[in-house]
Amino acid sequence: MKPYAARLVAYGFFVVLSVLFTMATALSVADFVKLLFSPAEGGDGVGAFAAVTTSEGNLLSQALKLLYDWLISFGQTHALIYFSLVVFGLYAFKNLFGYLSAVQMAVVRCKVVRNLRNLLFAKAMQMPLAYYSANRKGDMLSRFGSDLVEYEESTLNSVQQLVTAVVSMVLYIAMLFYISTKLTLFVLCMLPIIVFVISGITHRLRRNSLELQERNAFLTSLTEETVTGLKVIKAYTAIGFSNRRFRESNRGYARLRTRVLRRVDLSSPVSDFLGNCVVIGILLFGSYMVLGGHGDLSPELFVSYIMMFVLMIPPSKELTTAVSQIKKGRACVDRMQEFLSTPDTVADAPDAQPFDGLHSQVEFRDVGFHYTPGTEVLHHINLTIPKGRTVALVGSSGSGKSTLADLLMRFYDCTSGGIYIDGRPLTAIRLADLRRHIGVVAQDTVLFNDTIRNNIAFGTPEATDEQIVRAAQIANAHQFILQQPDGYDTRIGDGGDRLSGGQRQRISIARALLRNPDLLIFDEATSALDAESERLVQQSLDNLLSGRTALIVAHRLSTIQHADLIVVLEQGSIVEQGTHQELMELQGRYFQLVQMQSFQ
Repeated sequence: MKPYAARLVAYGFFVVLSVLFTMATALSVADFVKLLFSPAEGGDGVGAFAAVTTSEGNLLSQALKLLYDWLISFGQTHALIYFSLVVFGLYAFKNLFGYLSAVQMAVVRCKVVRNLRNLLFAKAMQMPLAYYSANRKGDMLSRFGSDLVEYEESTLNSVQQLVTAVVSMVLYIAMLFYISTKLTLFVLCMLPIIVFVISGITHRLRRNSLELQERNAFLTSLTEETVTGLKVIKAYTAIGFSNRRFRESNRGYARLRTRVLRRVDLSSPVSDFLGNCVVIGILLFGSYMVLGGHGDLSPELFVSYIMMFVLMIPPSKELTTAVSQIKKGRACVDRMQEFLSTPDTVADAPDAQPFDGLHSQVEFRDVGFHYTPGTEVLHHINLTIPKGRTVALVGSSGSGKSTLADLLMRFYDCTSGGIYIDGRPLTAIRLADLRRHIGVVAQDTVLFNDTIRNNIAFGTPEATDEQIVRAAQIANAHQFILQQPDGYDTRIGDGGDRLSGGQRQRISIARALLRNPDLLIFDEATSALDAESERLVQQSLDNLLSGRTALIVAHRLSTIQHADLIVVLEQGSIVEQGTHQELMELQGRYFQLVQMQSFQ
């Protein structure tokens, strides 16, 4: 809220004015009592009224006396009319300043939530892929959804209520002390009992609310997984199982939420009941003071005192409710703080330098890597990729092929050894510059629910229509794009669901080609395609690889026979490397893989 200090000051100023006008309305009740119940003499009773107002008192009493004297100078009937107009004006100003304070706080709340949402999204973009591998996507999505809503409703709204209640109560208590110190001390002696009771109700709210947010995150994640895997669920007739699992989780969430809301809702009626008990105590003790002459409290000021205290009950209730809501909302604040404070393990070093492209070679020097300590995925990888050469990585599943490609993109950092480009450590190059010069075509093609044109130009917003069409032509995608209902402006649905696998892959290749990268990474780009689609995609790859440096993660070995270097990985280590002919003559692991695929 620091950037909005001026609005917060204005908010506090308007709150103070609103409370002051409310207090003025309550204090004027004393004059109304005099006007209504003092006996009239003569035609308008001015003499009697003047006699009533000769009593001495504190400054407040004198101020009320001046107002009263001015009113009764018009006579009883006119005085009541003028008094009503004064009260109307006081209420009008009270509501006006209350509205202005609410407007100021509404702007602050909306902007704070907007900034926090931007901050969460920026953090999500910066987080390393290892974070998403170790955590549920639904858990992160709940921070953007339910956690943020809970933050605004429970925390920001409650902070607003808390500030208003505190300002109101401070002013009310100050005025109560000024009217009668003895009676106000009697009231304050009862407050510890109220505080003790309310704190007993709310002390477990924070822990229960944290558990509530975590269960809600699990429900969000479960829903996301279910919708994503709906085809599998239907195919395996697991709809009943999915419904039961969701209902059980939802039942536990509803039970816990009921328990939390029960505690939150209990604080308000309890504080209301205790406040009414205090009012009864004030009536008894104040009446004793007025009737017995044991204080300097006049009957009309006693009425104003009661009015003032009654006005203090709503903010006191808001205070207890706000405290319980803040404790409830603190759980989502903790979750968002935990997310925002998660360190970015893959980030630019302080001395990172610009990168203008590959000039000589990429070199892996004794590279080792693990996702979790104690479980090595890569061991002592030494490999050189000269500029303009194509290097293929082959091996069985889990041998570390895709991990090696991910390290080159710096989706992860090596846990030992290092990767060097033109002799410079990868960690000494700015991430944005590095990735700008690398094009990626993955097995699981990621397309967005947008037009074909925008998907090809993704990451290259400055591309012209001619460049987009040229990239699509080289990728063998131009013809099928023209057959779409709106050509390049056809929307392709979530993940490109309206296109076939081969079409999606060729759009992905066109997107990589449009960037004109120095280094290309293909992660099993044809492994999930049929023969015809594979042939078209392979033609696209051949066009794309012309004169470029490439690292190919290959599943179908027939697609990489013309690579300049084939590297065979097994259990995270390089066991063979050479050309296709050299490895076939060696009759080692690569020979076995080729024979198995030929047999298949």
